[in-house]
Amino acid sequence: MTTRDIISWNTVIAGNAQNGLHEDALAMVREMGGAGLKPDIFTLSAILPIFAQYVCARVEDSIRVFKITRQRDTISWNSVIAGCVQNGMFDEGLRLFRQMLKDNVIPGSVSFSSIMPACAHLTTLNLGKQLHGYIMRCGFDDNVFISSSLVDMYAKCGHIRTAGWIFGGIKGRDMVSWTAMIMGCALHGYAEDAISLFEQMKLEGIRPNHVAITAILTACSHAGMIDEGRRYFDRMTEEYGIRPGLEHYAAMADLYSRKGKLNDAYQLISTMTTPTGTIWSLLLSACRVHKNVDLAEKVASKIFEVDPENIGARVLLSNIYANDGRWKEAAKVRMTMRNMGIRKNPACSWIEVKNKIHTFIADDKSHPLHDEINIALCELQEKMELAGYVADTSEVLHDVDDEQKKYLLYGHSERRAIAFGIMSTPAGTTIRVIKNIRICVDCHTAIKLISKIVGREIVVRDNSRFHHFRDGECSCGEYW
Repeated sequence: MTTRDIISWNTVIAGNAQNGLHEDALAMVREMGGAGLKPDIFTLSAILPIFAQYVCARVEDSIRVFKITRQRDTISWNSVIAGCVQNGMFDEGLRLFRQMLKDNVIPGSVSFSSIMPACAHLTTLNLGKQLHGYIMRCGFDDNVFISSSLVDMYAKCGHIRTAGWIFGGIKGRDMVSWTAMIMGCALHGYAEDAISLFEQMKLEGIRPNHVAITAILTACSHAGMIDEGRRYFDRMTEEYGIRPGLEHYAAMADLYSRKGKLNDAYQLISTMTTPTGTIWSLLLSACRVHKNVDLAEKVASKIFEVDPENIGARVLLSNIYANDGRWKEAAKVRMTMRNMGIRKNPACSWIEVKNKIHTFIADDKSHPLHDEINIALCELQEKMELAGYVADTSEVLHDVDDEQKKYLLYGHSERRAIAFGIMSTPAGTTIRVIKNIRICVDCHTAIKLISKIVGREIVVRDNSRFHHFRDGECSCGEYW
């Protein structure tokens, strides 16, 4: 063609994209720019899904293309937002969603389905609730895709009862909605409910996929249900035609490890073709809990073979040595980390109060209410001791005296977040805290007492599961 207008360019670009010729499609966009033509909304509709689905590492390019486009419709906004969220750029996805609203672009059902996972990942409950209200006003609350996203968001933000209520109202539940609810129950420790839902799903004619199997294995893992977990794992291939993947092996290894069956976990992982450092790390973490130093050294060597710069594994190994009183070996591991330029990420917790996220690090003095938080912690400590609390310093892995160990425990990030939440919210308000690592034994005991003393439910999500503390008890049943 001697004369090529925007329509002819878009036709060929879309044809390439739809037939999987993604590089050709993107190359033609560049050629079109060289010919003096700018992409329009139809160009973006063709190429942005490529970035969202196939070229994850180049989502920044997608955003740049989006920004130079003069006319942006709902499709282009949805594509770039989905691309950000699917690639872990949750804050950017939320920023773009807000900008879409400011530009008076009316969000559709796909818009909400795209952005809700960002709220679930960032555990921004208040924002999630605002979006839920918007969804109801727009009349999308009967959309199965959006409802499934709401189930997932509320479950991951600690509102499992609300998630259940929404799930109960979904008509024509599909695999996504069932899986979201099953996984929600699993993360909150309600294994029996998860199994009941899984079996009900099958009775309604929905065949489990690999994600549903992961969810039910996770439920079994968090409740220590070895026999049930083995049964579901063994039936994957013969009954559902699903070959076990990394996530299924990880769930089973976690199940064995939590129950103290470390050798079974080792044998299972060893049967994998190429076990990753991540799955070996599950077993290494269990070696710390069950104080098996010999196996820990064996597992650590496996990890460093496939992932030499695995920070978490080196920190775990150092802690295992320290817990066994082998301070020289622990120091040697730390020295190796320093020589490699590896730094441990600090333990931190965060809480959302009045639409603002407050982050706490152990003994951090940067919070504007630092002194008031310390006073609140001291008052709680006195009441806890009157109730019979005795600090458990077994997991304080520093070569210091017992009094110093107790002081270190009192400054743990989740306690500071909880104290701030108590002093910043009305009596009776549920406190919801997120922590980036496993909650320690002493803090678990302390929070049980705090929940009884202040008469509040305290929900803590660590890197493994949710803990619902109420009236001096925890939903995990001391199994986490």
